[in-house]
Order: sequence, then structure tokens, then C-alpha cells
Amino acid sequence: MRVALVISHPIQHFCPQYASFARYPGIEFKVFFGSALGYKPYLDENFKRVISWSNLQLQHFEHEFLNGEQVLKADKDLDAPELDEALEQFNPDVVIIYGYYQKIQRRAFRWAKRNKVITAYISDTEMRQHRSRIKELIKYPYLRYFFSNVDYVLTVGDANEEFYRYVGLKDNQFIRMNFPIDIQLYRKSFARKTMLAASIREKYAIPPGDFVASVVGKLVSWKNQGDIIDAMAVLEEKGVYMHLFIIGSGEMEEEWKQKAASLIRSKVHFTGFKATEDLPAYYAASDVYIHPASIEPHSLAISEAIYMGCPVIISDRCGSYGPTDDVREGRNGWVFPCSDINALADCIIHAINNAEEREAFAACSHAIGHEAQQRSHRGVLQRLEEKLYAPVKV
Repeated sequence: MRVALVISHPIQHFCPQYASFARYPGIEFKVFFGSALGYKPYLDENFKRVISWSNLQLQHFEHEFLNGEQVLKADKDLDAPELDEALEQFNPDVVIIYGYYQKIQRRAFRWAKRNKVITAYISDTEMRQHRSRIKELIKYPYLRYFFSNVDYVLTVGDANEEFYRYVGLKDNQFIRMNFPIDIQLYRKSFARKTMLAASIREKYAIPPGDFVASVVGKLVSWKNQGDIIDAMAVLEEKGVYMHLFIIGSGEMEEEWKQKAASLIRSKVHFTGFKATEDLPAYYAASDVYIHPASIEPHSLAISEAIYMGCPVIISDRCGSYGPTDDVREGRNGWVFPCSDINALADCIIHAINNAEEREAFAACSHAIGHEAQQRSHRGVLQRLEEKLYAPVKV
């Protein structure tokens, strides 16, 4: 089976998955990038810094940079006219595309339909964030039409599958994939969890027994990291104190530092941007991971945190919770109404006061994370192959 995957640019979380795909027996696998963004340095407007990724593992899978390795924005206008010829030469049995927003993805989709090649579609779209109802109704007929031509969807969670049902797809078209993390890095890090936790707590002078939470992401308004600081202020009024790692950088950093300065005994540690390989130690040092975002289709940080054994407190606008998803309420996490500071504070104090439950949630998180990563790496190709070559029932 020959599999082509078309994506805008190298993304640090996805490339280890491609290396896994390339090792799958009987598969010829090739990635087509529309831009060299990330492979070559670029200015990330949300992080407010120049970014380049060191763990792309490009040497472990066949790939081609279109557009002459230019660093092009991964926006709706990203295209690569030479993609048609490149796909003709590779002659795939399956084309995997990421969304329909960019011109390059629509080009890949048209090529596959024109050449009667199976399509497998990936996105993290969900229906939990607040959107204009009028815009959704206008867009709905197009979505129904577009997805009526999609053969399979590689789904990333329960909320994502709910969206696909909404646009008319059937469950037999679903192949649960989950977004990948760098499984080799996280497997090694989990084995060293105690040591990593001790090193981070020592670095930030956190006494043994103090409660520590973390949140990872760009410091932008819709990530709502400031809500955690507000909840910490509520807890201080009740005589409850804690530490928080805010990991990332962005336009809201100064505002939230000022907010954190009003805390009396609780401490917020602004770590700045951290490289991918540094994050496992911060998860290891955390008693709970908190994700309060109002817009977050399916957080890769949550996938990383649960693999490292973190219970999770998550807002109800996020797409990462559900009965079979990364966060399962009552099993490895707690869900609160987005922007409800008192509800968030209640979840935190419950986690602080229930150490045995927190320990059970931690074990469940790692088990869920391990299972999800088994799916997201080579397992997804096995299920795709089974779908394509299943015997016809007479």
C-alpha cells in the first residue's frame, strides 16, 4: 500500500508519527510539505519569538518540500501547484489530507477524487467552542457536500467524531487515531519521572509536599491561563496555597505577571517558552495539569500530560474530554464550565484534598495516554489497511 500525506509544514508533534508510519511493514509512505516553516526558523506571532524545531526526525521518513523549501505562511492561501505532478509520480493508493482550509489541501483532495484514489481526512474540529449560529447554518450545506466525498476520517477524539456525525459521516468511516506525541521521548521520560520531578522542584525551590499545577501553551487571551491565577486568589481567601507553572510565551505574559504579583503565598512560575524535549520534566513535577481554554479543539499538551501521569482539570469548551477521550470525567480528570473561576477553584481544592483519588487518576491518565499513542502511531495504518482490504461480504 502506498500512502501519501499532504500537510502544510513540518509540525514537531506529528513528525515522530510519520517516522512510525514509515516503519510499518508493507507500506510505502511519503510526506509532501507545502512550506519549510519550522524546518527553517520563523517568527511565531503568538509565541512572540523565532521558532525552529529540533526533533522533526525528517531522516526517518521519505518526504518532499514543495515550493523550493520556501518558508511560507501556513494560512488559507498556502498552495503548491507542483503537488499534482508529485502525486502522479508517487502514485499513492491513499492520500491523507489535513483539513480543507488551505489551498494545498483542496488541491490534494481534487487530485485524489480525479484519480479515484482513497482519501483519509484529519482535523481536530469540534462543536464545543462558541461560534456564530448564522455562520454555521450558512456553512453547513458546503460541509455536507465536502464530506460526502471523503472516504475515511482519522479521528482524534469523541468531540471530533461528534462533528463528523453532524456533517453526515458514518461510524464505519471512522478510524480513531489520536494526535501523536514523541512517544520515544515520553516513554523514556516516564521511566525517569521521579528524578525529573525532583529536578524541577529543586530548580524552583518548591518544598516537598507543596501542591503544583501546570499549564502549557501560548500566552494568548483564549488560552485563559489568567483564570488559574484568579482561582488561586480565591483559594488564598480559604487559606489554600499552591504553585503554578505557566509554560509558554505570548502577548498576555505581562498582564498575567501583574495579576500573579497580587498573590500572597501562592506562587506562579513563568517559565517562558520551553523546547519540546524539556516539557516532560514539568509534567512530572505537576500534581495536576489544568487546561482552561475557551478555544482548544484537541490539546497536544493534554495528550503529553496524561502520558506523564497527570490528572487533568479541563474547561468544557475543550475537545479533549469524553467517555473514550484523553480526559474522562471521574476517571482521570474534572471538567468545569469555562471561565467559571469559582468552579475551577473548587476543582483545584478537590484535587488538593483528595490525594488517593488524585493518585488513582494519575495511574488512569498514563494508561489512557499509552493506549492512545499505540493507536496514533503504527496502529492507525493497520486499521486503514484492514478497511481497504477487508474481504467483500457476499
